[in-house]
Formats: sequence, C-alpha cells, structure tokens
Amino acid sequence: MSTQIEETTDVMSATEKNILRNIIPESEPLPYPIKPLAMSIGPDAQEYIIPRKDKEKVLNALYPFTPTPKIDGILYCLHESKNFKVQDFKVIREDNRNYLVSPYYANSGGMIIDWISEEQSNTNVAMLFCGSKDANVIIASPPLA
Repeated sequence: MSTQIEETTDVMSATEKNILRNIIPESEPLPYPIKPLAMSIGPDAQEYIIPRKDKEKVLNALYPFTPTPKIDGILYCLHESKNFKVQDFKVIREDNRNYLVSPYYANSGGMIIDWISEEQSNTNVAMLFCGSKDANVIIASPPLA
C-alpha cells in the first residue's frame, strides 16, 4: 500500500494579502534579521526581528491608514477576537512587501485590515477603510455577526 502525501497550497490570509497588495507598494526589505514564523495554515512566514526601541518608528513607517495607532494603545484583532497591545505587532515579508500583522497572525491570520479599536469591538458595527494615509475612504460599515 503506498502512501501519498498531499501538498497544501493554502496560504494564511490570502484575501487580505490581495487587498493589501493594492494598498501597500513593493518595497525594500527592512534592515532587521528575519526568522521563520510557523503558521497554523500554509508555509512558514518570514518575520522580522524588530527591537522594541524601533517598534514605533516601524509602525509609523508601515501603517498605511490614518490615524496611525499609538504604540502604547490597545487594538482588537477581528480574526482572533482578542485585544492586543499595538507594540506587540509583527512585520512579515512577502510579495516584496512588508506587512504589519497582529501578534496572533501565525494562529489566525490577522493583518492590519483586521485591526479595529477597542470601542468598535464593543459594538456591532465596524468601519472598513481603504486607501492611503493621503486618501482614506470609508467603503462600508456592515454589522458584525
């Protein structure tokens, strides 16, 4: 009896990455070492090792919307249904881009478009934004399930 190993082509947060590819331009890698980040679905991601002292600078440089959250703030990850400290964000490298992701990314795939404020997490409505720091546009405000 032969055993066949099934290859998976699943990738974490494929839809979010498709959206973000239209918002975040290709860029040079950040000047930090990279380590593999074991994912619950799909291949390992490549995560930057960013020193705590540089986190605010990196957040301000990479966050594509306005306003940029405060480094000492709290946000809510829609994928994980949990709050997190903004300073605990991760940055992954993929598609020649640097993506901001939640600290829970490896488990459930939360990227910056899945971050909402604590206040929004306590309501049944979320505002979805699309655009750059120069031109944000509200595209929907659907009720959360």
